[in-house]
Amino acid sequence: MKYKKIVGFGDSWIWGDELFDPALAHLPTAHPSLVENNLYRQQHCFLGQLGQYYQIPYENFGIPGGSLQSTLWTYLWWLEHEELAVEDCLILVGLTESSRTSFYNPTHTVYDNDAPWNRFVHSAWIHSGFSGNGTEWVHMVKANMVLTNCSELSKLNYNLTVKFFEGQHQCLSKNILQFCTAPPPLVADAKNLIWSDRSLSFFCNKKELLAPGGHPNEIGHRLLRNHLIEQIESVILAEC
Repeated sequence: MKYKKIVGFGDSWIWGDELFDPALAHLPTAHPSLVENNLYRQQHCFLGQLGQYYQIPYENFGIPGGSLQSTLWTYLWWLEHEELAVEDCLILVGLTESSRTSFYNPTHTVYDNDAPWNRFVHSAWIHSGFSGNGTEWVHMVKANMVLTNCSELSKLNYNLTVKFFEGQHQCLSKNILQFCTAPPPLVADAKNLIWSDRSLSFFCNKKELLAPGGHPNEIGHRLLRNHLIEQIESVILAEC
């Protein structure tokens, strides 16, 4: 492996939602987002498993409920703050549901354990009941979705994001691999986009591979890791 680090961007599939340490099940606030669960979640998601396979560090910039916009924002934040040379990093981008929309909320309550790259970015899942979303902000998001949401906008959001990361792949060091974590709205043509007609759910389509909420469980993440290794070897490392 020529790279010194793996970094991943995207939504809850990248983040590792529903991966929870059984040893913490007794806690009254048991939830994958607990600080005490960070190590377990990071090590068992496919991003962490790839880092362990290649024996290099990894950083997870996934955002549960994230959008294509938050993926772009987070990636641009990383570009400005990464201490390693960008060409020394293997970059994995999970493209989420293209109909999601993120907004900056400057009045969002920032907690001590909030990552600096995700202090103002919010997901489209306004119905989740997250306490940091004020009523006025929720109404604004709902109005925006009602007035602007359509299939053509979803296709535009998706195409713009795919083309952006293809451009980054070409102008950096051909070290970016993109794939869909949600079904794509169209079959896009990009040299670094794998499985352009399907999402990761295509590989995790059995009950034994999924957690109750529909995310991959530990076995599912291990399967996805293996599929991604094949693509990294053929699409990325073959170009080195």
